[in-house]
Amino acid sequence: VALEKAFAMQYAALDRSKAERDVKGVLASGLPQVNLIADYSQYIDIPTQVAAGDVFGFPAYLTDFFGAVSEATGVGIDAPPFDPDALSEFQFGQSHTANYGVQASQLIFSGSYFFGLKASQFLVESRERGEQRTADEVMQQVAEAYHFTLAAREGLALANEALALVQGARDEVAAMNEAGFVDELAVSQMDLAINDLEAQVLASQGQITMAQGLLRFQMGIAPDAKLTLTDGMADLMESGSELEWMSRDFNAEEVPGIQEQELFLNLAELDVKSQIAKGWPQLSAFYTNQNNAQRDAFDFFQKDRAWYPVQLWGVNFSMPVWTSFGGRQAVEKKKINEERARVALNQVTQAATMEFDNAQVGFSNAVAMLNNATNGERLAEKIYNQSEMRYKEGMVSSFDMNEARNQLLEAKIQKLTTSLEWLDARVALQKSLSAFE
Repeated sequence: VALEKAFAMQYAALDRSKAERDVKGVLASGLPQVNLIADYSQYIDIPTQVAAGDVFGFPAYLTDFFGAVSEATGVGIDAPPFDPDALSEFQFGQSHTANYGVQASQLIFSGSYFFGLKASQFLVESRERGEQRTADEVMQQVAEAYHFTLAAREGLALANEALALVQGARDEVAAMNEAGFVDELAVSQMDLAINDLEAQVLASQGQITMAQGLLRFQMGIAPDAKLTLTDGMADLMESGSELEWMSRDFNAEEVPGIQEQELFLNLAELDVKSQIAKGWPQLSAFYTNQNNAQRDAFDFFQKDRAWYPVQLWGVNFSMPVWTSFGGRQAVEKKKINEERARVALNQVTQAATMEFDNAQVGFSNAVAMLNNATNGERLAEKIYNQSEMRYKEGMVSSFDMNEARNQLLEAKIQKLTTSLEWLDARVALQKSLSAFE
């Protein structure tokens, strides 16, 4: 459940889905692109063109010829004299212009496109490794919260057991007090012990509530969801021998965090190649089919008015020739990022190795502490049983009996604490090996 609903796993799954969409997006950018186009514009002032004054008239030599004929025949010619410095102004076009049609393009060659596509595929793989790394972290967090909940429940059971034991002893002491064998102080001491244990029971109940809340949060389930713990601490400690876990070897190739950083290094290397490829030629083809109209009024929706077709295709070629060393600097920056990724890989590898070494030492220490606590519990129980027998025989005082009882309670608590540390240490070792089942 936690691998599906934990918040960290939800984020990791979304990151992986986003990376998959990035691959498809990059792939689509190199496939045919088709766009519908339409535009309308109105000239508030139609552009004016200027030409020499006689650009549409007779040339100067012909004007001179007809002038001589007119003078010889006496027939006048109504024409202005030729002025070589005169200018004529013309306005072409209509006030209203509209176009509609289709434009298509296809990338033929681009080095950056191919490297970008490969990089996006590496990104998906890195997100998958990141999701596995997150899964290991979630498993560790959930396991520790589960252990804490089990320990809280066993702590409550231990407190109730101790309370019942002291209450039974208090009844015996009270009876002995009534018979005159012990004084009232012994009864008061038992009452004080009962009061302390009752407070400990209440604290243990609150600890269970907090532990269950933490477990629900780590699993990503609702705060009021019902929890059923199927395994006890003893069941978990029996799964897998201590020697098996302490003899496991570290394999960096199996650690998702290292695999993820290796892919980041691959991405950085591709980023350098992609930046270099920006200096390569880029070739693409295009096709346009559209209709346009120019009108002196906005009547483009009238069916009897003409629209004029425009259709063309072509090829675009581009290649940077001189960037004032800007392209070179961009490549050098990408190489710096590549080197940073290589340093990060070394750092992550060393950190993972150190995590394994620490986890192995921590588990070894936890095994030793648990064995010591188990022996201590056994001795404390033996001392308590002997003290109880002697107390009933009147050979030891109530103070000695209470001290033996407290020693047993402390030994049981120590055994419970070291058991929790043992389970958490084993989970930490599993996480360092990425060995969760």
